[in-house]
Amino acid sequence: MPAQEKPNIILIYADDLDADELEYTAGATDTWATFTGAQSSEVPKLLTPHINSIAEDGIVFTRFYINSSVCTPSRYNLMSGQLATRGPDMLNRFPAGTHATLDWYPAMLRSENNIAKELQKLGYRTGIVGKWHNLPDEANMPKLDQAYRKANPTMQEISQYEDVVKAYYKAGMDYFSEGYGWDVVDRMEWGNFIVNLDWMAEGALKFIDESKDAPFFLYLPLPVPHGQYRYAYNDLSSLDRRICANGILDEAPGVLPADEDVYARCDAHGVPRENAMATHMDDYIGAVLDKLDTYGLRENTLVIFTSDHGSRGKNSCFEGAIRMPLFAAWPAGIEPGMRSESLCGNIDVPATLIEIAGGVPPEEMNRDARSFKQQLLGKGEPPGWRESLFIEAGNSRAVVTKKWKYIANRVTPEVEQLMKERPGVVYWSGVDHHNYNTENMYPGYWDADQLYDLESDLFEQQNIYESAAYCKAIPGLKREMDRYVASLPHTFGEFGKD
Repeated sequence: MPAQEKPNIILIYADDLDADELEYTAGATDTWATFTGAQSSEVPKLLTPHINSIAEDGIVFTRFYINSSVCTPSRYNLMSGQLATRGPDMLNRFPAGTHATLDWYPAMLRSENNIAKELQKLGYRTGIVGKWHNLPDEANMPKLDQAYRKANPTMQEISQYEDVVKAYYKAGMDYFSEGYGWDVVDRMEWGNFIVNLDWMAEGALKFIDESKDAPFFLYLPLPVPHGQYRYAYNDLSSLDRRICANGILDEAPGVLPADEDVYARCDAHGVPRENAMATHMDDYIGAVLDKLDTYGLRENTLVIFTSDHGSRGKNSCFEGAIRMPLFAAWPAGIEPGMRSESLCGNIDVPATLIEIAGGVPPEEMNRDARSFKQQLLGKGEPPGWRESLFIEAGNSRAVVTKKWKYIANRVTPEVEQLMKERPGVVYWSGVDHHNYNTENMYPGYWDADQLYDLESDLFEQQNIYESAAYCKAIPGLKREMDRYVASLPHTFGEFGKD
């Protein structure tokens, strides 16, 4: 493919974003198992016109899954094109042939391949602006006392420890800027600390300014909403735009509309002010799209928007955590108004983008994943497309098909003993925290084996594993679980042994 024909690629990855936190999908409770759908028939009021436009001008994937439902493994899936338990960092922590608990692992190592490296080989200028949650221990990041990690500190607070914040930022930049395939690393957040989309937008627009004459790949992992908009982390009025992950700026960037403007538009559309972060996030994306228009780049730029996972059941295999909307627009390649129900995962994104760029995915990105280029272009599924996907979270594994989901929870003897000693307190993850109220949202949570009919029970409120009426589905799903586990380095209960 000649260089001038290669599409630019912008990949936008929101954080903990649920379908009912976007205007376009807020009422689609027959497709996404959202908080609103579980609690009320009322459709949340939101204002996200630019994100809407990506969906309206291109294709919407309704069965797009996140193969691991917390920040670190999800982002590993997306960058590596592999299941998270394959990561070398996981194998360092849990040797092959042992049981592995997928927590906030794996880190991504410099020695590993990733989508940025592959697109760089194909002539792309690569850039990242936003959140990175996969630095390895060898990055030697300074230890931040919890007091320094207060989300969205005030000017008075950060002025007392700005030197610590700046040292933390610099250490991350020094390590991450080399060996990962990025030509530009800018405006980074190394966790969940300070939200400054204005500052990040300035970096994203600068990258496009500098890359307009050659194919580019821009990855924009957003630090928001990281939970529901009603959380204090997303209170737009509490954010000081002079404060960023690198300390105190001389002045606020002023790239995005002011808070007063955001609130005025929300008020005019009857949108509660607690949902203003959605519009602020949308303004960021609008600024990026407008910049493409400035240079006449929109026609041949593929823009993808999705999230690292949902928050309803985060760190589990339930639909509220793993089934995300994915929107993609590319005027030169995708007809507007398309929809796909194809089973796709975030592990498939690297292979897909490499093929879109005219390359061939390397072997490691085809082991667990497949390119959904054909579906992206509205041409339907290629012959022999998968009938199931594999999901990993904590000590849970799942096989999901168009109709069924089978979840298996298996733990080590040590965790089993802890769960017996502290019933209802120690979760399947093996710890007594980071469960996000999941045990109260899903009645079958404590069952070791779970079966859900997603056609009739999208919100997974009735575990039918023990029902004779559905027993015929179970052997096939278990065979699929066997097949997936057997292909991976670690053991998981009785699966994958034959």
